[in-house]
Amino acid sequence: MKVLYLINYAGKAGTEKYVENLVRILSPDKIEPFFAYNTAGELSEKMAAAGVPSLQVNMDKKSVFKAAKKLAGYCRENEIEVIHAQYPRENIIALLSRRYYDKPKIVLTNHLTLRLNGFSSLLWRQLNKHFTPKNHCIIAVCNEGREIMIENGVAPDRIKVIFNGIEPSGEPQKSAAIRDELGLSPDCFIMTIFARFAPEKGLGFLVDVLAKLKAEVSRPFCCIICGDGELFGKISSKIDSLDISENCRLLGYRKDTSEILRGSDIYLCSSMCNEAMSFAILEAMNAGLPLVVTDVGGNRDLAEAKLRCGYVLPYGDVEGFAGAVRELMEEPETLDKLSSAATEKVEKYFNLYKLSQDVYNSYK
Repeated sequence: MKVLYLINYAGKAGTEKYVENLVRILSPDKIEPFFAYNTAGELSEKMAAAGVPSLQVNMDKKSVFKAAKKLAGYCRENEIEVIHAQYPRENIIALLSRRYYDKPKIVLTNHLTLRLNGFSSLLWRQLNKHFTPKNHCIIAVCNEGREIMIENGVAPDRIKVIFNGIEPSGEPQKSAAIRDELGLSPDCFIMTIFARFAPEKGLGFLVDVLAKLKAEVSRPFCCIICGDGELFGKISSKIDSLDISENCRLLGYRKDTSEILRGSDIYLCSSMCNEAMSFAILEAMNAGLPLVVTDVGGNRDLAEAKLRCGYVLPYGDVEGFAGAVRELMEEPETLDKLSSAATEKVEKYFNLYKLSQDVYNSYK
């Protein structure tokens, strides 16, 4: 089956990881992959290195119809059977391309958990009501994502929930590399978060939590934040002003994230919105890390549903969030129990091989 993956920005975030995983797991036995994108980045480089045939096409708002026509020509030339679009704009372009070449089925994975307001809400609701009944399948990566899509006018009968997945790693192996790099003592409690320095990631809230923890606990601790973005300087200044520089290390963008997780005790997510099914959280669970996360997107599916491996708190609840972290710092039995549950949950409910098969079945 010839499947073309369509994405606007071929960068390095979770959606790109989703596409990369599907291409790697499903080909060559089940699919022959193709790739189309607008803005080049890490994913387009990986597709090129893997020998995946690729098309670069302008998907700017003013170029939607031109993009659809160019995409249709490429699909006709290569006899594409399925276009798997990521995000709503890509989906509209894919559906419009059927005006010029109507053979491919159109599958959408919506990675957003965005509740719209005002004029944009009305516009997208109308667009969704018009276009999404024409989709052959629409994938929500978490239960809240399905609910929000329906609120936003997406055809309910087209939606199925297929979680993001990860390859189970088995028994987690610990590492002291990050502890040694940062000069942290053997008894230092290490918590980690991978996040862009963007408003929706709630890092200012997280810093308030860390300041509260410092005032309440005697055990040494350190929160490692890996990522970059426009708020890096602002968050760094807030850390200095609250005098918690020793308790919070900003490491920038890192590629050795698995090594960092192996050296950590728990994983945090402080997002206020726009989370769907976080690959970073899945990777942390795979490393046996209990979770303390905000109640957004798929975080409840990950931390609490079916098998509990962490705590889910409302965004902004500094006291509750700090209390959950403190409990894991002070109760090793709870820490061990939730650690075991995290790896078990990946194996049972977030196994990439099973979930990739579910996506393949949606193509059929």
